[in-house]
Amino acid sequence: MSSRSSKTGFTLVELLVVVFLIALLLAIVIPSLFKAQGRVQTVTCQSNLKQLGIYLVIYSNDNEGYLPSDSRDWMTVLLPYSEMAPSAAGSKPQNDTGSKSISCCPTAAQPGSIPPSDSGQPFAAFPIQYPHSSETVALGSYGINGWVCHVPSSEKEIYGIPTTKNWRRFDVGESASKIPLVLDSMWIRAFPDNTNLPPEKNGDFNNCDLTGGGMRQMRHFAIARHSGRTNILFLDLAVHQTGLKKLWKMKWHRGSDTNAPEPAWPEWMQTLPE
Repeated sequence: MSSRSSKTGFTLVELLVVVFLIALLLAIVIPSLFKAQGRVQTVTCQSNLKQLGIYLVIYSNDNEGYLPSDSRDWMTVLLPYSEMAPSAAGSKPQNDTGSKSISCCPTAAQPGSIPPSDSGQPFAAFPIQYPHSSETVALGSYGINGWVCHVPSSEKEIYGIPTTKNWRRFDVGESASKIPLVLDSMWIRAFPDNTNLPPEKNGDFNNCDLTGGGMRQMRHFAIARHSGRTNILFLDLAVHQTGLKKLWKMKWHRGSDTNAPEPAWPEWMQTLPE
């Protein structure tokens, strides 16, 4: 009688087929995982902005309806209302991270250089400090539209624009849905105008405050953290994800020209979503 031989392993061809199938599945699954992670970060960021808006409303109610008077200190005045840092409000953040804080976008929760380098740091957090103090009490990666603040009457203009054009309050009428309040940002505040020059690259921090009397203030906010877009909390407390080019069509202050000609977009912005 003839004996039958049985297979005790895989052939090289079979192994190669299995490896190919695994690689194919990984190629399909991994991008989906990254997209899911991006969606979670976007939703968390929008939730943070909504929370900050609620605390600004509470602050406004406690201050005769006015928003903070100093745009540099808007986050510190909210500390009594919420735990802005992962540790107790008013104390130094644990592990130098803002990953558990509503004051940080989840894509920008790790501290960056101080001050930001000219190349910028769109995916880094900046320190939140009390006035005239060098102690970091929290980390942040959101900035306020400085034109919403209730500046003192002694301050007549900012970057050549009269402070009579500041919004100062929440109750400004129907246009509240068009007025940016808090945004993804590389710094704690900015005073944008529709005539500002666009950044030369994502995170371009070069001369944001010094060149052309504020002509580059938009650079604080024109950063692509969320698939080429940014998250914005508006004065009516709605939160929207917006294409960066639309920042030049928004009602930043009472004198904003929303029909101003678009600037010449740098190469990196030309292919961004509208």
